[in-house]
Amino acid sequence: MNENNVLAVIGRIHRRGNRFIEQELKKHNIHGIAPSHGDILFQLFAREALTMNELSRGIDKDKSTITALVDKLVRLEYVKREQDQQDGRIFRLSLTAKGRELQPVFEAVSETLLAAVYEEFAPEEKQQLMSLLAKIKL
Repeated sequence: MNENNVLAVIGRIHRRGNRFIEQELKKHNIHGIAPSHGDILFQLFAREALTMNELSRGIDKDKSTITALVDKLVRLEYVKREQDQQDGRIFRLSLTAKGRELQPVFEAVSETLLAAVYEEFAPEEKQQLMSLLAKIKL
């Protein structure tokens, strides 16, 4: 891999981060959930209910991509899908009680991941990294 290619480096970090998350979820005896479900769950931890459009905008993924992810969370009984009372074309997503129980685990996994990522960074280096990454316009 070309270390001068920032996208290759970011891709490698992303893959390693996903593996780390998978291992941490297994430690907490959580199975069937992929790191890609985390974006959806964190959106639902923060809000009572979301439409697919709101969720799509919130995680910057198209509806067709998130539909399969949401379907799996519904099958696993972490999320419920209910038809909107005013507009039958709209479905609202919300966490079930089982889904809400995931929040402290996901927050702990997120903290552990970030601690591992920034372990070798001084506070000013962390700020500099975030500033530089924010300049990437894709």
